[in-house]
Amino acid sequence: MAAQVTLEDALSNVDLLEELPLPDQQPCIEPPPSSLLYQPNFNTNFEDRNAFVTGIARYIEQATVHSSMNEMLEEGQEYAVMLYTWRSCSRAIPQVKCNEQPNRVEIYEKTVEVLEPEVTKLMNFMYFQRNAIERFCGEVRRLCHAERRKDFVSEAYLITLGKFINMFAVLDELKNMKCSVKNDHSAYKRAAQFLRKMADPQSIQESQNLSMFLANHNKITQSLQQQLEVISGYEELLADIVNLCVDYYENRMYLTPSEKHMLLKVMGFGLYLMDGSVSNIYKLDAKKRINLSKIDKFFKQLQVVPLFGDMQIELARYIKTSAHYEENKSRWTCTSSGSSPQYNICEQMIQIRDDHMRFISELARYSNSEVVTGSGRQEAQKTDAEYRKLFDLALQGLQLLSQWSAHVMEVYSWKLVHPTDKYSNKDCPDNAEEYERATRYNYTSEEKFALVEVIAMIKGLQVLMGRMESVFNHAIRHTVYAALQDFAQVTLREPLRQAIKKKKNVIQSVLQAIRKTVCDWETGHEPFNDPALRGEKDPKSGFDIKVPRRAVGPSSTQLYLVRTMAESLSSAELLRQLKSLGMERLLHVVNAFLRQSYTYPPLLTFGGKTSFVYLVHLRARKRWLRAGPSSQAAAARPRRWAPSPPRGAGARPGPDQEQRCVGRWQVGATNVPCVFSPPRMFPWITQLYMVRTMLESLIADKSGSKKTLRSSLEGPTILDIEKFHRESFFYTHLINFSETLQQCCDLSQLWFREFFLELTMGRRMQFPIEMSMPWILTDHILETKEASMMEYVLYSLDLYNDSAHYALTKFNKQFLYDEIEAEVNLCFDQFVYKLADQIFAYYKVMAGSLLLDKRLRSECKNQGAAIHLPPSNRYETLLKQRHVQLLGRSIDLNRLITQRVSVAMYKSLELAIGRFESEDLTSIVELDGLLEINRMTHKLLSRYLTLDSFDAMFREANHNVSAPYGRITLHVFWELNYDFLPNYCYNGSTNRFVRTVLPFSQEFQRDKQPNAQPQYLHGSKALNLAYSSIYGSYRNFVGPPHFQVICRLLGYQGIAVVMEELLKVVKSLLQGTILQYVKTLMEVMPKICRLPRHEYGSPGILEFFHHQLKDIVEYAELKTVCFQNLREVGNAVLFCLLIEQSLSLEEVCDLLHAAPFQNILPRVHVKEGERLDAKMKRLESKYAPLHLVPLIERLGTPQQIAIAREGDLLTKERLCCGLSMFEVILTRIRTFLDDPIWRGPLPSNGVMHVDECVEFHRLWSAMQFVYCIPVGTHEFTVEQCFGDGLHWAGCMIIVLLGQQRRFAVLDFCYHLLKVQKHDGKDEIIKNVPLKKMVERIRKFQILNDEIVAILDKYLKSGDGESTPVEHVRCFQPPIHQSLASS
Repeated sequence: MAAQVTLEDALSNVDLLEELPLPDQQPCIEPPPSSLLYQPNFNTNFEDRNAFVTGIARYIEQATVHSSMNEMLEEGQEYAVMLYTWRSCSRAIPQVKCNEQPNRVEIYEKTVEVLEPEVTKLMNFMYFQRNAIERFCGEVRRLCHAERRKDFVSEAYLITLGKFINMFAVLDELKNMKCSVKNDHSAYKRAAQFLRKMADPQSIQESQNLSMFLANHNKITQSLQQQLEVISGYEELLADIVNLCVDYYENRMYLTPSEKHMLLKVMGFGLYLMDGSVSNIYKLDAKKRINLSKIDKFFKQLQVVPLFGDMQIELARYIKTSAHYEENKSRWTCTSSGSSPQYNICEQMIQIRDDHMRFISELARYSNSEVVTGSGRQEAQKTDAEYRKLFDLALQGLQLLSQWSAHVMEVYSWKLVHPTDKYSNKDCPDNAEEYERATRYNYTSEEKFALVEVIAMIKGLQVLMGRMESVFNHAIRHTVYAALQDFAQVTLREPLRQAIKKKKNVIQSVLQAIRKTVCDWETGHEPFNDPALRGEKDPKSGFDIKVPRRAVGPSSTQLYLVRTMAESLSSAELLRQLKSLGMERLLHVVNAFLRQSYTYPPLLTFGGKTSFVYLVHLRARKRWLRAGPSSQAAAARPRRWAPSPPRGAGARPGPDQEQRCVGRWQVGATNVPCVFSPPRMFPWITQLYMVRTMLESLIADKSGSKKTLRSSLEGPTILDIEKFHRESFFYTHLINFSETLQQCCDLSQLWFREFFLELTMGRRMQFPIEMSMPWILTDHILETKEASMMEYVLYSLDLYNDSAHYALTKFNKQFLYDEIEAEVNLCFDQFVYKLADQIFAYYKVMAGSLLLDKRLRSECKNQGAAIHLPPSNRYETLLKQRHVQLLGRSIDLNRLITQRVSVAMYKSLELAIGRFESEDLTSIVELDGLLEINRMTHKLLSRYLTLDSFDAMFREANHNVSAPYGRITLHVFWELNYDFLPNYCYNGSTNRFVRTVLPFSQEFQRDKQPNAQPQYLHGSKALNLAYSSIYGSYRNFVGPPHFQVICRLLGYQGIAVVMEELLKVVKSLLQGTILQYVKTLMEVMPKICRLPRHEYGSPGILEFFHHQLKDIVEYAELKTVCFQNLREVGNAVLFCLLIEQSLSLEEVCDLLHAAPFQNILPRVHVKEGERLDAKMKRLESKYAPLHLVPLIERLGTPQQIAIAREGDLLTKERLCCGLSMFEVILTRIRTFLDDPIWRGPLPSNGVMHVDECVEFHRLWSAMQFVYCIPVGTHEFTVEQCFGDGLHWAGCMIIVLLGQQRRFAVLDFCYHLLKVQKHDGKDEIIKNVPLKKMVERIRKFQILNDEIVAILDKYLKSGDGESTPVEHVRCFQPPIHQSLASS
């Protein structure tokens, strides 16, 4: 029965799914995360050498010497780190200013307490360099002994001695560079002497020795050279070391950049050590012992190499400072001035791109079949040739990565040694610092782009090779295993047979030792019936030897022994024996194996990197660093896993056994035991070392140069030997593939700057980010906005990961990591800020370009001012990055950019509204354009960013989230009230408002327009100019475009608020100022003013009216304040009318758009003979899927159904009701006219006032008479001053009072017009030209009729249905006075 699961448990299980990491579709444009790695350490430093008892004893002893020398090299590396990362402590300690200072004893005590541990380190360093020199000279003395000179010395041993030479050179340069070391020791010595800490003679002597050691430059070099020169024949051994380095460098027998540069430094420093009072390198060159011309060529090609950190060394300096340089100066070309083409990275880019493209294409072919599609064949189905191709591919990838990384570091080194100046770079200021001249101003734009591209290639290829880890891992082990077993079981079988047959015991012992060290027999033991073991030939049927195939390999000790024994076979005695046996071909086979097996070790641990990978913040490392020296000593190799040595003589597990590696995982101060059982077995470093050494002993030639072997062995034999030796050379690196891959891609030294900080002598605690190479490259991409480089920007930021990893794992310095972390925090903030700003600006320009009028663009192009679309950029890839790895942190770049873009969008909207608030009402069209551009920008960005809705952003910027009206509505009313109503004149012909030529109100003060960058407006300066020219045509008027924008931006709620406030303004005017003027003017109006008879003629009538209305005409405030107030009322009414019309257009468009979704279809055209209902049904069936309500009712939720029905009902109501807002406005204004002065007393005749001037229409007639009088030449007409708003105010009041018909009949001006039209006279009466006045009267009559007709339409629109029958009022006929009196 199934177990019962509660609802809570089920829900909690569902919640856990949210934490399940799912692979996203994020483009990979960053290196692999390496915050915390689990790296198995297979290099046991020959701890397992005793397991290989079957090998030659002398080579096992040599491995013991190797082990101790490697430990000394590691100790030397620690002292190099100590010197390089030394920061002066004495500068931070307060100094004693005078002997009378009361607290000087306390200061000295604290000084000793602080500096004593540091001075102890310096003392230990002095002892170490003594011991190292003695050890090195002891090895040289032993090898140069007369009895040992002809003995075989393996290449690995010589290279280890070369590493010692390199260590001495590095330590001496570091000691010379660090003045702070000497200062700290001097400060300690002063304080200790004052406190009498060094009382005994031995302490005083040691302190004096340390002072002299630190004070003398090149002390280590001098001591080394002095001790070497007393050794007889030391130059011969150094010549062997230099020749080996030359051979390795020439044949590219190195894999990491540090190895390449080490070879060059050993060449230079070795020549310096050889060229002394005892020996002369030029004589050695004459004896063909060394080849100076070849070294000169190398030094000319590569003039500067990294020494340690940001310290560099000019290789020619070793030559210049040698003893016999001056007399042989002409032989050297590397000492002459001039840069090598090697440092012109731009010229190298063609070859680098070509190599990268070729390798990436080859790698992708295998990656697609093996990893991505999963269609690769099973491991057991592949052939040796297929495994070999994968092996070669892995090696080629490492070599390319190493070559590119070395090239970057060499260019960087050259620039540090050759800083620029103000003459070479005009942008470099006079007071620029040394480091600033070496980094910030020392690279051209092309060089920066080239560096970025190479770094991106390195990091990108590292990712791809990491993905192929499992494939490479299996192929490498299979190939190494096959090469070793074929060589030992098949190739060496025939030479062994001949050696047994001819009883050549030396060769026989070496060959058997090699076979016992390496062979993994199919049956678990060597075949007993093999005729070769008896010195016999194979039978005619042949002797079948089945060589097994497995994905395992030899240990490093095995390989070392085999290579050494093989190399030893080339000694003089063994060479003679081999030739006597006719086994010259063996030399070729052995040599080829030695060359090939060199790469085995790094490749064989390809999977070591990702067996366990923990992505943890690097702060976890800090706990280990804070744990103190004891804890650090307990975990000397943090994050390493050291396997146990193999068991048994051959150390080979059986075919069915599983090889297990037991070790410790060290993170922080903890040691966690673990048992690691990898799916595929791997060889030991010691195993490989032993194999290589024994093989090398077969072909070594110590009787002279290596040409002796070549001269004695002709034909394909020597070729086979060289091939085998060359291929086995890289086995040692490939067995540590994970670590080698990291070293090949390590560019951490681009950040470290301890040498240049030392040069500042305490003036700088740290350099600003403008001088930091990672930020220089990152910022250059952002500043130039180069599209092709934008996807590489995260690769240059990864340099901080390299530096932080190096600071923690190699330097073991907490303060360096803290400085890197602080710089990363600052740089990443700057990076996100600049990137988000660029992205917003880019999409703003894109939106502005898309919305720009095409005709304007073409016109500008024709005029030579082309407005280009923004060039395509690759921001999309960056916007998809959701987990960028930086210093152990997983950063959601998309989210950070979203935050800043949201702020920029909000700022852009704020700025658009702010600009509108600082300008008049005409700028509302520009505001709408800015909002549309921002809306388009938001739409484009929303494809990649999760932004708030644009409406929500707009409401927030408009302060309209909770308030009933926003900033735009408030400013619209503000402009209407203080600028539009009093200062604009309406023209009915153009349907526009224009600013008056004669303002009657004070100028309205607005806020200052906010300053803005182009990306916050229309996108760019060119677009700003283009849009400014477009919106400039809307600046000088207010018309339908402006009202349409007001309707869209204010909406129903905003319009209602504005209308309500305008009604308050109209009410205050009608019941305030205008009412007072009406009352005043009514008093000066004539009580009775009959219309004169026609017989008086138009001149007489004009004169009569002029006389009757003399007080009105001469009233001073009529044409100023009174008309101004009426104009404001008229403008307010016109504004409401035009808003109503614009709203109607918007609503009609909405209804037409909604019609197909409401099944409202237009009537179709019907031809003769067609049926209307049939065509309509076809049309209805065609649009039926668009009918929204039935669709929602069928598929939606109840809530969605309710919303759909309500929306459909509201839309239909809007269509049917025909509601008029302007009618409501007029009705409200009618209520404001409640004072009796507007209508006057009841007429005495009970019908109407005919001659009495007691109603408003009579007063308006008088006003109309006044503004119909023509003005002088330099005077402004009423149209210019007040526009049609004045007439709209008067006519509206007349219509609302119901006096429009009486006005049309009894108006003074209309009566004059009729009479003048009849008699046609033209005279000047009291300076008034009659004909001009009549023309003006006619114009205003037409205007008044239009206004009255419009108002009547709106006022009667609501009475059409309720009053179908016209109401008629009956009056008694008039009675003559004579009859009335009777």
